[in-house]
This record gives sequence, structure tokens and C-alpha cells, in this order.
Amino acid sequence: IMSGLKLNGALIVCVLMLPFSLPNSQVLDCREVRSSFQFLYPGMKWTPETPVSGSDLQVCQPKGLTCCSRKMEERYLLIAKQNMESSLQATSAQLKVLIIQNAALFQEAFDMVLRLGRNSTLTLLREEFPSLGAGASGAVTQLFLEMSLYILGSDANVNDMVSTFFSRLFPFTYRHLLGNGAVTGISEECLRGAWRGSSAFGSFPKMMMTRLSRSLLATRVFLQALNLGIEVVNTTQHLRAGRDCGRSLLKLWYCPHCQGLLEARPCRPLCVSTMGACLGGAAEVQPHWRSYVEELGTLAAAMKGEQDIEAVVLRLHVIIRQALKQAVAAKSKVSTQVNGICAHAPPRVSRAAPMSAEHAPASPVAHNRPTVNFDPDETLFGRRREFISGLRGFSQFYSGLGEALCSKEPAALNSSFCWNGQEMTDKFPGPGLKKVHPHGSESKQKPPEPVISQIIDKLKHINQLLRMVTLPEKRWRARPGGGAARRDPTGQGQADEDEEGLESGDCDDEDECTGVSGLGPPPRRKRLRIFADLADNLAIDDLTLHELLLTPRLATDTHGGASVPGAAQAAYVPSATFIFTIIIFIILGLQ
Repeated sequence: IMSGLKLNGALIVCVLMLPFSLPNSQVLDCREVRSSFQFLYPGMKWTPETPVSGSDLQVCQPKGLTCCSRKMEERYLLIAKQNMESSLQATSAQLKVLIIQNAALFQEAFDMVLRLGRNSTLTLLREEFPSLGAGASGAVTQLFLEMSLYILGSDANVNDMVSTFFSRLFPFTYRHLLGNGAVTGISEECLRGAWRGSSAFGSFPKMMMTRLSRSLLATRVFLQALNLGIEVVNTTQHLRAGRDCGRSLLKLWYCPHCQGLLEARPCRPLCVSTMGACLGGAAEVQPHWRSYVEELGTLAAAMKGEQDIEAVVLRLHVIIRQALKQAVAAKSKVSTQVNGICAHAPPRVSRAAPMSAEHAPASPVAHNRPTVNFDPDETLFGRRREFISGLRGFSQFYSGLGEALCSKEPAALNSSFCWNGQEMTDKFPGPGLKKVHPHGSESKQKPPEPVISQIIDKLKHINQLLRMVTLPEKRWRARPGGGAARRDPTGQGQADEDEEGLESGDCDDEDECTGVSGLGPPPRRKRLRIFADLADNLAIDDLTLHELLLTPRLATDTHGGASVPGAAQAAYVPSATFIFTIIIFIILGLQ
């Protein structure tokens, strides 16, 4: 009798274990499914009262019965696409904020450097060369305006800017500084070009061209790269889920709901594969994005010395002072040469009126912004280094984008099972058990979507520009306005702190550069602490930042928490501990 009871007990245990062998074998109850669906779509009563066949379903076709109708499936598809798009925006928000904030900050910093350089030059003319008058000040203002527009991307040539500046400056120099105001018969138009033939300013115009060409080009490309980075990330943030992607997301997140598995979480391989397909080949952006981060870092590191706008522009007034002193020192020779050039030149109508301070274009004025605190000892170079360090943390952004989206999934309550797109399966299959593999259209390799191809093309272009700007100095010699810098490591020959650092090396031998000193960095105690000055000019407040992110809110769960695809109130599933306890009681009772 006892052996018979034990046999019956074993049979009962087996029967009890069968329904709970896998979570998807639970008794289907549509009440919890209805509650979950109505939380997402209040007032909608499309959930069946009892399980149905689901013959009209397009994606979530069950093996048995289902708690979903066709209208529910359509609504689930919409919310699945919205959740994916919102998760994508949230995942890339930190990278986008990093680039946006620094692009705005550097733009303002560069503008401030130009304003300070302009003011230093105007002060020089007013205090040391007052006879030049307002016309010379107008030429300075126009030069710095053109430089400001150039770094913003205007179609201009730096050499032409400098040539035009000295063409505007020379008539005032000739008539007022060299004492030729009483000379008649020489047209303004001829004077504008006579400084070249007379070498009135020596080699300083070419030196100015060389230094500005390098520093302004580096600054221009740096800002272009930051703006393109914003565009790339913004485009990625706003990738839209297409029809096939929507169906895959529906199968990934909401089809288990139809089977009453409200707490089911997708298997990791399936999730990553689905995200990769939905991102339209965004993983192919990775090598070009990594090159972008590396090349931008190389440029930022190279933006010092002659490629540092701060060092060059804040010393520009020194070159202009030296050029004017050169003209004064060679007064007789210059006057004779100009008379020979212009005395018999036919008069021509001037195409451009002389610039005056009153008619000079106003330089851009910074808009009032909320205050922000900066380290007073921080310089442009230090800030660039800090920014690049932060950006390098995102160098693998595109290769890990699918993983990052899947990482936003919360841990399942029953961590040993996951949803493989059709049923619940063991997340960690043992030897001899079938492993979870991505299936369906997600696993097929497809060419990148057109928007992804456009991102790749833009990154290729900016990477080429970044490499061009950071060419070794010897390569500059073969380029217009080029010349290698040969610095004096001893630092000797610096007469005074206003003119120190002007060393030879910018000009070729035929330019008669003997005795001409180069630009060099500003003295340490005069070096611009740019970010302390920016404290009253730049900040991105919380409201502006929120508008920049443009991240729609995710749906929230029943507890008001952050939304996760598929989050909803779960149907009750007996725990393993509870089942085991019942079995023990039955066995003991049979004995």
C-alpha cells in the first residue's frame, strides 16, 4: 500500500510541476492584460474579456489563445516605436549636451578674443599714431569683422583680408604719418596699391598673413567640426522607426503581453539584433565617428603657438606697430617710390570709399546670457583639452548604441527566463539545450539607410579637413601664405614685453626678413584668462537645455516610474519557492 501511495505521490508532483516548467505555460488571464492596456490607453475597451484565437493578428500570432485584438496590436506597435525613439534620444542626450555647450562656449570665447584684439589695436593707433585719424581705425574694425565672419564660415581669403587692410591703411600712413599731406596729383586708388611696390611695410604684411591664415583656419575648422558633430548626433537622435522596425519592436516588447506575460523581458541577443536593424546601419558610422573624435583631438592639441587664435590675435597689434614703424623708418625711400609709382598714373574713380570709424561696420555684440561660473585660471587651450577628454568617452558611441538601448531594459523579476520573440526560454541554456539566436529579418545584413550614408559622408569630409589643418609645419611651406616656424629656444632678443617673441622664420630669404622678429605668445601675466571673462556672457540654463534636447517624455508605469518598453502591471506568476513548498507538503501528507 505504501509503495502505491508513493507512486501516486510522484505522479501528482509531476502533474503539479508541468504548468510551471516555463513562465509561458501559465493559465491565460485577460484581466491583467486589460488593466495594463487601459493604463497606456485609458478608456479603450479593445481587450477581449476571455482569451481568443487571434486569427486577425498580423505580428503577435499565438500558438494557442491570446488576449490581444487587432486594434490592440496596432496601438502596441505605435507605442513600441515611440518608446524606441524616446530611448534613442535619451541615450544620446549626454553626448549632444557636451558638444552643444562647448560649441557655444568656444564660439563666444573666439569672439571675445577678436574683440580684445581689435580693442588693443585701436588703442595702439589712438595712443601711438594719433595722426592717422578715424580712417585707420575704420580699417582695423573692418579687418576684425572680416576675421569674425571668416571663422563662422564666410567665403573669404585671409591673405586678401590682410592685403585689403594694408591697402586701406597706407593712404593715411602716406599722407599723415609720412608727412606727405601736401603732395597733390596722387590718387587715392593708386595709393591703395602703392604699399606693395614700395615695400612700405616691409615683410610684416606677409608675416601677418601667415599667422592669421594658420590660426584662423584652425579655429574655423574646429568650429565647423563641432557644429557637424551636433548635426550628426541630432540626426541620430531623430532616427525614425520604419514599418519593419515597428513590427520587430512589437514582437520584442508587446507580443508577450498578449500571452499574459507582462513582466517578460527580451533576450539580450534578440534585443541587440533588433536595435541594430532599427538603427538603419548606424553601427557603420562607428569607424568614421572614432576618426572624428581622434582628428578633432589632434587639432585641439595643435591649436597652440601659431595655430592658437588667442596667442596670434592678441599680439596682432605688435605686428601692425612694427609695420608702421617700418614705414616711418624708410620715410624718404617710400615717398620717392610712391611718387615714381603714382605721379604719372592716370586718375581712376575709386570703387570703395575710405573707411571711417563712423561708417565702419559694427562688430558683433554678445547677447546677454545668464551667468555661469568658470575657473579664472582656465585658458582656451586648457578648456579644449578638457572638452576632448570628455568627448573621448564617447569614441565608441555608435558601436555600442544598440547595447545601450537594450541596457535601458529593467531586470526581469524572474531572471532565469527571457522572451525570444515567440516564447519564454531559458536565458542561460545549459549543455545540450538550444541557445537563443536572433531570427527573422533583424539578423540580415542590409545596406545603411540613406540618412546614415549622409552622416558617413559628412564625417568623411570633416575628417579630411581636420587632417589637412593639422599637417606638419613643413607641409605649410608648399601652401599659400605658408612658411615654417623656426623658434629661438633661448628666447633672447626680446627687447620689451610689448614686442617680445617676434622672431624670424615666417618669411623667405627674398623677403628681406633680417632682423624681423616673429609673433610668439603673449607674456604670461598678460595671457588671456578667457573663461573668467566669459562668466557674464555665456551659459545654457536648464530651460534652454531642455529645449535643445527635445526629448519627448516616455510613458510611465503604474507606479509613476520611468517608462520602459513593455512596463506594466504584471500578472501573478507563482514563485519557485511557493511551488516547492506545496510539493513538500503533498509528499509529507502522502507519507
